[in-house]
Amino acid sequence: MNAQDVKLLNNLSLDDTSNDETIELLIEKYLNVAEEYCNQTFNRHSLPSNVEKFIANCIKQGTTSNISSRTMGTVSYTFVTDLPKETYGYLKPFRRLRWTGYHV
Repeated sequence: MNAQDVKLLNNLSLDDTSNDETIELLIEKYLNVAEEYCNQTFNRHSLPSNVEKFIANCIKQGTTSNISSRTMGTVSYTFVTDLPKETYGYLKPFRRLRWTGYHV
């Protein structure tokens, strides 16, 4: 997956390369999030399409406004810092169990 793939999935202009370096860094970060959530390692050269959708959606969420509420009287802003639960739905088929503790 590369910046072109993310722009294609998010319906962004393929000609604008000004943010490609940032997108490449974010791909790595969100791929790590996906691997931790799924308890497995993905092949970076052939990611499942749902994992690609997850990464593209995460990057898109970061570029949109994350303000959940705003008060103008005494100026108060509330920000959303977590990804929506629907975004993690893309990873559900790849999630593996995590065993902890001692097993006999």
